Amino acid sequence: MSFGIHPAPAAVIAHLSDTHLLAGGALLADLVDTAAHLRATAQRLRVAAADADVVVVSGDVADRGEPEAYALAREIIEPVAAELGAPIVWAAGNHDERQSMRTSLGLAGAPADPIDATIEVGDLRIVSLDSSLPGWHHGGFDAGQADWLRAALADPPALGTVLVMHHPPLAYRSRLMRLLEFRDEEPLAEVLGDGRVRAILSGHLHVNGSGTFRGIPVVLAGATSYADDLGGPPPAMHGIDATQSFNLVELYPDSMSHTVVPALQHESRETLPAHVVEQVLQLDPAERMERFSRKPD
Repeated sequence: MSFGIHPAPAAVIAHLSDTHLLAGGALLADLVDTAAHLRATAQRLRVAAADADVVVVSGDVADRGEPEAYALAREIIEPVAAELGAPIVWAAGNHDERQSMRTSLGLAGAPADPIDATIEVGDLRIVSLDSSLPGWHHGGFDAGQADWLRAALADPPALGTVLVMHHPPLAYRSRLMRLLEFRDEEPLAEVLGDGRVRAILSGHLHVNGSGTFRGIPVVLAGATSYADDLGGPPPAMHGIDATQSFNLVELYPDSMSHTVVPALQHESRETLPAHVVEQVLQLDPAERMERFSRKPD
């Protein structure tokens, strides 16, 4: 069915981040029910991401690296991904622990190695780079990963490559969080070169955001656990159990777009009633434009 000037996207990525699960579904800081929030997110994914080709979780899956927390992530996310027919890409964050994450999520590789992975979904390649550094909260990568990444980017498919890394290679708005930034931007830029990386998907900052790194779009998914409130009175950092979200990233042959979706159930109203939408859908393209776009005299 024709709508507007753009065709359907060539690939759709459901991008969520920073679930911060705890063993047994315990409350984060005795306040935030991160498991319930992720369950609500899964329900929203079923509707908003019904056409998703892949589900990306860009790190901080667990808050303390507990095996039971990763098992809980699988319990919640895998059924909806299976319904969508979409594989899951798991990236490691600064709160994750490699050995328990790898074992509990069934990921390949030696226990202590970086959790780096490549998957091809149709004409799109997704490369997940482990930007976590054991024992630290800031991010980076090593020479071995640089060589691995260079090989992973070679001979890209028709839609190119999307890179997933927990720590965004951006300037952070929060001055204190700059202590926890990705510290190896120059080596990363050298490796990326002209590898046709269409976008970098990240998390870490618990805010919706975007920017560019050497001309490559960088898209941050807001956390499903809690959000950072940059409008709180300084110098303290403020977290709020509200405004949780995930992203839908749409790839076209020559462009890309992303949309922020509220992750939790909430009250809403029909801005356009369902019966009117059904009527518009039944019209031919010219009538549809006349009905929906024409301003009344």
